[in-house]
Amino acid sequence: MVLDKTIKPANRISGIINIPSSKSHAQRAAACSLISKEATTILNFGDSKDELTALQILKQSNKIISHEKKIIKIASSSNFDFKNKNISFNEAGLSCRLFTPILANSEQHLILNGNGSLLKRPMEIFNSVFKKLSVNFSSKNNKLPFTINGPINPKSISIDGSLSSQFISGLIYAYVGSDKLKTETIKIKNPKSVPYIELSLDVLKSFGVDLKLNKNTIHFNGPYNLKPTSISIENDWSSASFFIVAAAILGNITIKNINPNSKQADIKILSVIEEFGANVSWNKNDLNISKNQCLSFDFDASNSPDLFPPLAVLASFGSKTSSIKGVERLYAKESNRAQTIKSELSKLGANIKISKDTMMVSPRSAPVNFNVSSCNDHRIAMAASIFALMLNKPTLIKDSSAVNKSFPSFYKLLDSVTL
Repeated sequence: MVLDKTIKPANRISGIINIPSSKSHAQRAAACSLISKEATTILNFGDSKDELTALQILKQSNKIISHEKKIIKIASSSNFDFKNKNISFNEAGLSCRLFTPILANSEQHLILNGNGSLLKRPMEIFNSVFKKLSVNFSSKNNKLPFTINGPINPKSISIDGSLSSQFISGLIYAYVGSDKLKTETIKIKNPKSVPYIELSLDVLKSFGVDLKLNKNTIHFNGPYNLKPTSISIENDWSSASFFIVAAAILGNITIKNINPNSKQADIKILSVIEEFGANVSWNKNDLNISKNQCLSFDFDASNSPDLFPPLAVLASFGSKTSSIKGVERLYAKESNRAQTIKSELSKLGANIKISKDTMMVSPRSAPVNFNVSSCNDHRIAMAASIFALMLNKPTLIKDSSAVNKSFPSFYKLLDSVTL
């Protein structure tokens, strides 16, 4: 169901909140449980659409799976067959790019599909890579739907990492899950979002396989036997970034139980917030952010492109122009996110210019419209909502239910801390 949300002006933000689990961490744990022959328990598994898509893929396998509250248990099994040969990624780009190489290890003929904006997102890298790995693969003009029939024959390959690190992570997991793996390598040209590759390797380490990214190359020494694993999903820095920005421009927020040593790329929001002039303090795993000065910042978001929407909001309330580098990473998201950030936030008064790979954001002007669209992009809905708190009239966020992709409880939490 598509819903709209009206955001009223706020005097300030104040409160203590718990951020939901990381869909990025959860999907990686689910992927590793699929390649493992041993029992896996996943704790703190969330209920976002993307996480439920990953769970749905697991349940379509012949593994025995139980799901109660936030705990998923996957029984040990060496069977890599699927009950349903038609598998949908819905609108989960990460699940598509993680699981497609893993599913290429199946000897079954599988049909992979998706919904909505995912059908428009480029996947041409699969065509070139799977040919090298002896996988029968076809796509619709380099996009979903796919037909695929393996298994993979792992070889040493070189792959372009400039579009997305998610393809790389999927191939790493597929290699580790292959019984044919020996001493191959994956060399990454033009690597982007390296922290996300490091997160993929960190999750894999929990399953007993310790790989390193050394000089942009992964060295394998297989085949591997993953170990029985219990893994707890971290709370999400991407989701937290919107409340961190809200606190920096409008008050004070304490975020409970978030990992200060996380491998998640979006933990970099903290360095930006400090440069902007906010107060940042820790009490063990509890993070407090409070408004102090509202200055400006210069940040390269090439390795953490999901920070663009909240940072565009933050920069709009600074004292002078801020710059955010890495715009080229935004063109293949749920929307053309660079253009959507500019078009929708500009309605609310944002002053945004895009020059090649850099977004320049100057202090805001008066709003010209109090009616904006999420463009079916969860991060645009959240960014516009935080911006709207600072205005002098209520703002209508159309298609606000897009937040369910990653953060179903976003508006409930926002309402709880808005004064």
